[in-house]
Amino acid sequence: MLQEISDHKSTGVFEKVAENQPAASVVVRPVEQPVALESTIQKVWSCIADKDVGIIGLYGLGGVGTTTLLTKLNNKFSTTPNVFEVVIWALVSKDSDVGKIQDRIGGNFGFSDDSFESVDQKAPDIYGVLRNKRFIVLLDDLWERVDLNQVGIPKPSQENGSKLIFTTRSLEVCGEMEAQKKIKVKCLETEKAWELFRDKVGDETLNNHPDIPNLAKQVAKRCGGLPLALITIGHAMVCKKTIGEWKYAIEVLKRCALPKLENEEFLFLKFSMKCCLLYCCLHPEDYCIPKRRLMEYWFCERLLNEFDRISEAQMPGDNIICPLISACLLENDGEIDGEDCVKMHDVIRGITLWITRKFEATENNFFVTAGAQLFQEPDVKPWENVKRMSVMENKIEVLNKTPKCPSL
Repeated sequence: MLQEISDHKSTGVFEKVAENQPAASVVVRPVEQPVALESTIQKVWSCIADKDVGIIGLYGLGGVGTTTLLTKLNNKFSTTPNVFEVVIWALVSKDSDVGKIQDRIGGNFGFSDDSFESVDQKAPDIYGVLRNKRFIVLLDDLWERVDLNQVGIPKPSQENGSKLIFTTRSLEVCGEMEAQKKIKVKCLETEKAWELFRDKVGDETLNNHPDIPNLAKQVAKRCGGLPLALITIGHAMVCKKTIGEWKYAIEVLKRCALPKLENEEFLFLKFSMKCCLLYCCLHPEDYCIPKRRLMEYWFCERLLNEFDRISEAQMPGDNIICPLISACLLENDGEIDGEDCVKMHDVIRGITLWITRKFEATENNFFVTAGAQLFQEPDVKPWENVKRMSVMENKIEVLNKTPKCPSL
């Protein structure tokens, strides 16, 4: 016997004595090649390996790439050895109810889409499949809290070793979902944004005229680092091979909201919050707005009209600013002279200006040329009907005409 063992040791091949952990059962999804998401993917992957983290929230501005990130994570489970038995993907979106979410999750297990079954009947079926498995549930585009018990998803814990990862546009939703880890997906830096835009437009167009690359960089800058905007506009500019077409695109982007983004960001805002947010677009692009001054403006404009004194407006003002920051509609921007400041992302400012032109035209007319580097006043005729106007950060020294602004 000892001789046989000795022979096996001397002649056998023992480089691999155990199989690697198999990849989880997952449906691979098509995905755009991501740009500058590698570090975020690695950060999320580290959280997945952390036994103390069961629920992970990925949040960011619409179009910033949260769905692409979640899709890349989904596909990574198909190629990377891991401890999970099943990976489940379900699109939630703003119009979904619990029943639709259950149907999308049930589809992963071959459940029939039975519209006659109630939510209460579907939940035990889903729970029965998942409770004995180590699972990953990926929920895309949450607009509000999803009750896991109502859906039938066992709550991830150290004991069951399962995970829930979701995307949302609001930090508040991350809190409502009890995410132990909240990760913000940020817009692309200038260099990475140009790299993505250049890839979508193509060298044939960019090399058609020596002036086009510089104009193209201006167009890319107007996209504010948002991948969705860079991709959409990049595709639209593929066949634009004259200087005139590129200059026209720049002017259009200065005046309009970006395609597919207009008004969508503001659907969940209360009316008072929407009015306060629209007020912020009176400031120039990239302007650092002191919070206290902003709240004073809101109070004087009667947007905080439940209070009689400006000293009492601080708390309701904070209760408006904080949710706007959580929803990525405003950004913290450091301090000026010891005062906390906020600013609007370029794309959000573009959308708010678009809204003031389209939806608020009949009631809260806005006139905004802030930061336009004007040396003479704009045509005063449109001033007659406006209720809110901003010509700040210009170089106008004298008004040549006396404007009539009875509604200001």
